[in-house]
Amino acid sequence: MNEPSREINSILIIDDEVSSVEALAAVLGHEGYGVFRATTGEEGLGILEREKIDLVLLDILMPGLDGFETLSRIRVHKKTKDLPVIFLTGFVRDALSMERGFNLGVNEYLLKPIDTNELIVRVKSILRITVAEKKVMQLQSDFFSMLVHDLRGPLTSVRAFTQLMMEEKNLSAQDKDKMLQTIEKASEQMLDLINDILDLSKLESEYVSLNKRPIDLIAMIDYTLMQMKPLAIKKSISFVKDYEADGVSLLADEAKIEQVMDNLLMNSIKFTGERGEIVITVRNARQNDNALNNLGMENPSVIVCVKDNGLGIPVKEIPFIFDKYRQIVTSAVVDGKGTGLGLAICKNIVEAHGGKIWVESQEHVGSSFYFSLPLE
Repeated sequence: MNEPSREINSILIIDDEVSSVEALAAVLGHEGYGVFRATTGEEGLGILEREKIDLVLLDILMPGLDGFETLSRIRVHKKTKDLPVIFLTGFVRDALSMERGFNLGVNEYLLKPIDTNELIVRVKSILRITVAEKKVMQLQSDFFSMLVHDLRGPLTSVRAFTQLMMEEKNLSAQDKDKMLQTIEKASEQMLDLINDILDLSKLESEYVSLNKRPIDLIAMIDYTLMQMKPLAIKKSISFVKDYEADGVSLLADEAKIEQVMDNLLMNSIKFTGERGEIVITVRNARQNDNALNNLGMENPSVIVCVKDNGLGIPVKEIPFIFDKYRQIVTSAVVDGKGTGLGLAICKNIVEAHGGKIWVESQEHVGSSFYFSLPLE
């Protein structure tokens, strides 16, 4: 048994045919995998207890513990319950055997003699899926930890000041007013968190419907800028409008498109420093337009851009910027970072309208968020 490096995937082969084990080990070793070997189910279970294994190739017919019994024991242990397993069988895969295996949690069947090309494809595919699932689970865990933390803070404030107001009978009107303001602010923070989660849940539901009607996009954007102006003034940030036309009419759900603009502008204000600048561009993109061609879109569209000269986004974060549960690293240095669901909500809304959303950014220079909406 050789000891593989921890930086590579480790595969355990359990098969009572030594020649088969060695042949598979040679193929997998050539592909760069670390290989552990066992000739009985008991030996394989012992290796699983001691080592970190990423995938198991398990023969069904073996003396002592057969493949089914070995798999059932793998599935009852916390360390290995989610470990991917491929059954190796020398017999034609009958329905009853396959049903029993899948009920026990096997991931794949491979028929002996093993086709090495199929083996490598199956192994790579399963390991790739496993890595992706682990990343999603970690993101969800991180998100819910953040959510609990962000709810606990304002909830603690509400409880503390409420108790203080009930217990202290000699509070001045000024003290009471400050406490009520703190309670109101904390309540708004919690409500924003909950609304973001509910919004995303609704948008991802197959039952969501858009209330489309003719809207004046320019007028709607101007209204959103007016609503956001007090936040910009606090940081001496200026808005610059660069509109191709005085009016752009299209069919859309005005409330949801306004929500997209709210989120994009709020992000820009948050990540732009004092006396910064945010440029809002609106232009029509007709057929054969480079922007449309690059996005694989054919229909004439309107393209809106919110460009800032703020902190920018790290290159490694850009591919994940619209994923739910993600917050960019830059958020760690900005107050009021929120749930990280705002851009995921924007993506769902824009795509529900048949449009696309994307970002161009350079760290410490600024970001440009674009979204397109079909004109027809």
